[in-house]
Amino acid sequence: MSPFPTDMIPNILCRLPVKTLLRFKCVSKPWGSLIDDSHFVKSHLHQSLKTNNNVKLFLDNGAEIDDNAYAVDFDSLNNLVQFPRPFTAEITKYRSRIIGSYNGLLAVYHREEGIALWIPSTRKCHYLPALDEDRSMDHDTIPGYNYDNSTILGFGYDNITEDYKVVKMLRSKTQNCFKVTIYSQKSNTWRRIKDCPYDIPINYNDGAYINNAIHWVGDEILSGRNVIFGLHLNTEEYFEVPEGKRSSEDKKCGAYYCEGFSYMNVGVLGGCLCVSRDFSSCPIEDHVNIWVMKEYGVKESWTELLYLSRNQWVTNIFHTRAVGYARDGNKVLLDDGGGQQPAWFNLEDERSHLLCIPGAPQLVSTIIYVESLVSVS
Repeated sequence: MSPFPTDMIPNILCRLPVKTLLRFKCVSKPWGSLIDDSHFVKSHLHQSLKTNNNVKLFLDNGAEIDDNAYAVDFDSLNNLVQFPRPFTAEITKYRSRIIGSYNGLLAVYHREEGIALWIPSTRKCHYLPALDEDRSMDHDTIPGYNYDNSTILGFGYDNITEDYKVVKMLRSKTQNCFKVTIYSQKSNTWRRIKDCPYDIPINYNDGAYINNAIHWVGDEILSGRNVIFGLHLNTEEYFEVPEGKRSSEDKKCGAYYCEGFSYMNVGVLGGCLCVSRDFSSCPIEDHVNIWVMKEYGVKESWTELLYLSRNQWVTNIFHTRAVGYARDGNKVLLDDGGGQQPAWFNLEDERSHLLCIPGAPQLVSTIIYVESLVSVS
């Protein structure tokens, strides 16, 4: 019998889950070195992203004091696991929250303890150096959500320099602007960049990363115009995202004139930028629309995905954000950041049902991540 070709081993191993690979590191020194090799780590991540395997739904418990985090397989919603959080929770202190995910890394923020880059699949964590400016900033926390209007955050990956970056905007006490610093994982340092030219008066979610930029909803400082804007992680330039049509041709609310909306939550859905439009001033019924930019940067590609009215929806519609599509593409998972139970919205019959995972907390904020072997050091 001819020996098994050794050049096939990496091709086989890169198709396995992270948990299995961590066990296989003990098989032999060559296998351990292979699994730790940066080229293998990239191949394993590429294979997971290409096949949509090893995708997890992270459940961030926002209603109870709980030092554990939870995750399930996103497709099946089975195989619940729990693991310790990077920051412990205390009854009298603020809770941590996930501010973004990319390549298996989760960025975790705690108002008093700082920020950490965390890989749940390997349990590895890197705590970012502190910023002295934090101590001099005003904080105006929204009760129950642990968001505040003085600290704006975002996490992403500069694919030009291959560097994970965290953006932190701190509202100045003396100037009507946000002072902005950016963290580089490669240098493990914070650096001041240009002030943000937009105001963010209401902060209900963190920045959305896509196309090498982090995006938020804000107001133009001089005109007060409500916009979606981004910060390019390589050039460090701010820019506005082109706006789509102000109204839908199919006005499900029944109002003849219903164009007065505010942008609320910006996110990424199915690899596309998405945003919710708040129509709380509609003369017929309060409702929210979620729009998707199917081709990034092309204003004509904005498409209305779904319509939610206050009367029919099962959660707080004005904090609603889109988390992800089910594998068949017929349903969208929505949540409101942890104050209510997440729910599935069926795009075909427009019905909804709550997300129920036995053994897991019910009132959670959710985020999708892929298990990986990526290093945080």
